[in-house]
Amino acid sequence: MPVLPSSVAPISQVFGEFGTRAINPNDYVCSTTSSAVVNLLNAELANSLADPAEAKRLLDMYARYADLVPVYEAIYFQSSATPQYYGYDGDFTKAINKTERDIKRFWDIPSSQIQVVAMHGTMLLDYERVYRTYILLGFSEAVAAAYAKVVTESLAASTTMNGGNYAFWTFNAVSYREEGFPDKIVMGDGILESFAKLGFGDVAAQAIFAHEFAHQIQFENEYFEDLGEVSQPEATRYTELMADAMAAYYLTHKRGGTLNQKRVAQFLQVFYQLGDCGFTSSGHHGTHNQRMAAAEFGFRLADEAQKQGHILTSEQFHELFVAYYPTLIAPDKS
Repeated sequence: MPVLPSSVAPISQVFGEFGTRAINPNDYVCSTTSSAVVNLLNAELANSLADPAEAKRLLDMYARYADLVPVYEAIYFQSSATPQYYGYDGDFTKAINKTERDIKRFWDIPSSQIQVVAMHGTMLLDYERVYRTYILLGFSEAVAAAYAKVVTESLAASTTMNGGNYAFWTFNAVSYREEGFPDKIVMGDGILESFAKLGFGDVAAQAIFAHEFAHQIQFENEYFEDLGEVSQPEATRYTELMADAMAAYYLTHKRGGTLNQKRVAQFLQVFYQLGDCGFTSSGHHGTHNQRMAAAEFGFRLADEAQKQGHILTSEQFHELFVAYYPTLIAPDKS
């Protein structure tokens, strides 16, 4: 088992200047190379926009927040009590169901209450589901009805958006907790199908799910409060890098996901190209280098721990991550 720190200092001391200040973009190497998966999304969008009638349908839907409707509908209205399928044709259902079972056994937090549901773009054809989601989002009945009519009729008439099986509408995965609502992990068809098109269908579902489950650990153990008063990009970077590390640990642990480390790393090299330069964004996940370093930290812990068949508790993992974090986010740009 890795040696835990004899004691963990207060988080502000552990992080020092690196954790408490706002992120300085000049400190970090950040690639602006276009991601292969973003290129796929752009090609799909370009195909629609090339036709004037299709472009109008797409833009009419987008102007009415159709890209937000599937995720909110899944969060607030879907339930694992209803049989779920994942992917346009259910191709990822077996992998996600198995990962859910395995990861809930692997990590030590209470998790039987966490529901896993799918996000399908095809729901945008269903007027009632779209309408009730607009109501949930705060629109008046009249506006919700008008918006739902445009969205459902535009998609039904579309010749390029495949009845909602169109990655742009569901290119997301979400881990959610809110008092009064069930804990949920939502897996979008678009993100699963896009990475499968790039040849990562064997690892994408497990890796994305493991990252989202790590956020459930953070909710349960209140790690979102670790940093105290820092900028939102800094706070998000911290929790996202921890989730990257936790996911990598589970995925390659012999009692966890049992995936090949090299194969997981190949997927992550592509996955981590998404949005790694958004230093001022509230959703900043860390640079590509930082995310890979966080994953490699998880790989190393898995290598060390599994030699004795040991699984770290979530709190042991957290303590090790906290101790390593200043190294992880140290400036890497000369």
